[in-house]
Amino acid sequence: MARRLRSVVLGLLCASVTACETSLPEPDSVGAQLYRQRCSGCHRLYQPGLLTPEMWQFMLARMDTEFVRLGRPPLSETERRTILGYLNTHAQRPAG
Repeated sequence: MARRLRSVVLGLLCASVTACETSLPEPDSVGAQLYRQRCSGCHRLYQPGLLTPEMWQFMLARMDTEFVRLGRPPLSETERRTILGYLNTHAQRPAG
């Protein structure tokens, strides 16, 4: 039982580290570069496949509040479309 629990905890730890890894898909693309530039100043970059397109849209909207709170310039409409397009291209897809 303890061995199984250790395996589960180790698996979850590895998954969480991988999800926050800064190695992005298509790292030289305009979308990846802009995502890195605008988002990594405040937090670690999350793998685009971690969330669904709908969740990414929600998270970008939520970040508007954070930009204001931190006194940073908000994303322009072009930046928003570029970053969201990049994230959606590599987002998690429902099984099936």
